[in-house]
Amino acid sequence: MATIELQQVEKKFGEVYAVKPMDLTIRDGEFLVLLGPSGCGKTTTLRMISGLEAVTAGRILLNGRDVTWAHPSDRDIAFVFQFFALYPHLSARQNIAFPLQAQGESRQTIDRRIKEVSQLLRIEHLLHLRPGALSGGDQQRVALARALVRRPAAFLMDEPLGALDAEFRESMRAEIKRLHLDQHATSVYVTHDQIEAMAMGDRIVVMSSAVVQQVGTPAEVYHNPRSLFVARFIGSPGMNLIPGDYADGMVNLPGGNCYPVPPIWQRSLHNQMARAGRIILGFRPEAAQISSDGPLHAEVYAADLHGSYNMLHLSLDGKDILHARASRQEHFPIGTKLRFDLHPEWVRFFNADTELAYDCEVAS
Repeated sequence: MATIELQQVEKKFGEVYAVKPMDLTIRDGEFLVLLGPSGCGKTTTLRMISGLEAVTAGRILLNGRDVTWAHPSDRDIAFVFQFFALYPHLSARQNIAFPLQAQGESRQTIDRRIKEVSQLLRIEHLLHLRPGALSGGDQQRVALARALVRRPAAFLMDEPLGALDAEFRESMRAEIKRLHLDQHATSVYVTHDQIEAMAMGDRIVVMSSAVVQQVGTPAEVYHNPRSLFVARFIGSPGMNLIPGDYADGMVNLPGGNCYPVPPIWQRSLHNQMARAGRIILGFRPEAAQISSDGPLHAEVYAADLHGSYNMLHLSLDGKDILHARASRQEHFPIGTKLRFDLHPEWVRFFNADTELAYDCEVAS
């Protein structure tokens, strides 16, 4: 087990930031996910923790020990790569045994640990096969076994499911999460897939353009995004974000819509907005409630069946498209004009200039 601390850690290539100064503590036994689009700095952060990439500035502590300049082999960390990195000429058993042999472990210890980890991952019947004879999912299990057999202080995983098809990704996602719960090992997991991050992470670090945008539980980053980027990036589809003008407890929106600010938000917005002005109204599709007397009106632009519900694409003014959930029993032909309200506790407001969220003192 391990606690990993990043203290003002940064990475620059020339004058370009790959990771801007970052403070982050990864708790003992935590499954932390680094989430963001390609090029945001998440893999570079992982490589700095492992020692594969030197920091430009800052310190990295492992269980209180400064390992900033320690060699990767001295950090007691296992790294699982996206493309398995198995030795093709060795059997699965030999691949798993390799790190123990490099450490000089006895034959008895190696046999015992291989047996334990192969039973845990249910790959006993594959140990005699070489990687070329294994499926993608089985190759990833062998790669995980090679990391687990060392019993390291922490596991680092760089998009380990990215090379698998959808069916394998779902099964391996469950396997990795189960392994984490069984081992209670500190794990740092990199992905660009927000659904994967929401399903697996105890906490999520959302990154964009080399900057940490928000750190929080899956529920926190979903329901309370701290910036427009997080609001757009988290969720499928992302949060509806509608520009408007705020004045006297009312938000004027496109298409002649006027939305009265919910009572739980009125004092907060009054205190945080020095005067009337531009604002962005945000809400998730499930926050929309179709109602004949709702304050907002829109036209159905398109509709998709998502199994247990219908996803409506609504147009406020012919240009701004938003998404709302409806039950699968409800059918709205294209062009239908309907009215809707918003669940008051699920509404969020953002500063149109800074793109940061306003705080609500009592919103959940």
